Amino acid sequence: MKAWHYMTQENVQDLADQALNEACRHIQEVIGIQTGDVAGMFFTGENKDLIEEILREYISLELQIRSHEIGEFMEGFNRAA
Repeated sequence: MKAWHYMTQENVQDLADQALNEACRHIQEVIGIQTGDVAGMFFTGENKDLIEEILREYISLELQIRSHEIGEFMEGFNRAA
């Protein structure tokens, strides 16, 4: 995965996909599920699209906030110099 400040839309999509997979894996592990068959059937089409859209929005928000925080830090750093 690229560093956060170099993330493209494709990287954001990949991260959303990984987050969904990891959430399913965690749930399956806690419950004791051996396969991902049900998750694979449940998270197809509209269900997958909706969850990944929400995750992409969340990731984009975190990236925007992170960029803003770094910008503020650099402004303060430059004023002190």
